[in-house]
Amino acid sequence: MNETTMTQTCLFMVIPDQNRLQAIKQALPEHYDVNDFDNIASLLSAVNEISPQLILCHQSLFEGEMDHQLSALAQQCEGSRVLIIGPPRPMAIQIEALKQGARGYFNQELALDKLDDAMQLIMNGEVWVERHVISGLIDELTHKPEISDAQRQALESLSPKETEVAKLVSHGATNKMIARQLNITERTVKAHLTTIFQKMNLPDRLSLAILFRDLR
Repeated sequence: MNETTMTQTCLFMVIPDQNRLQAIKQALPEHYDVNDFDNIASLLSAVNEISPQLILCHQSLFEGEMDHQLSALAQQCEGSRVLIIGPPRPMAIQIEALKQGARGYFNQELALDKLDDAMQLIMNGEVWVERHVISGLIDELTHKPEISDAQRQALESLSPKETEVAKLVSHGATNKMIARQLNITERTVKAHLTTIFQKMNLPDRLSLAILFRDLR
């Protein structure tokens, strides 16, 4: 019992459609400790007492005010990974969700057994969106990041394999794709990324992708 409790992932959800909410609950594996809320405000109140590892919110909650409400949610829940679920939306809306702090956009028309895959990817530091959305996001960010002297030196200190991994990340490749292309394991890819983040003083793969896209 204790071992099961220790391995559970704390998940907060705000899904207005009760039928969809129940369907998601039934589809999720038992390793999620699910807490559902009626609205964003009640979720934020609960965050003061419990810090969830994952937050799942429906896209309809942010209609028309995504830039403000989602950004506020991501900032207040800094230690949590936010996943938006909703109907198919244009690339611009998915990009806006990522820019405001979400770690992915899950198409609710997909089979719900894929939702656990999306959450696991996000927990492992990746993002869940179509590859063209990542490319679109990077292209939209027209400002070039300030590269410190330490980062310039770190660029030169990257091994050939680490450089290959970073370049593939900048093209939107997932860990699985990188592992397949470089003929290495996903665990090795993760190890390379950890080293790259440390050397480059970067927080996540999206920052790495933006940096290497601008260096091309």
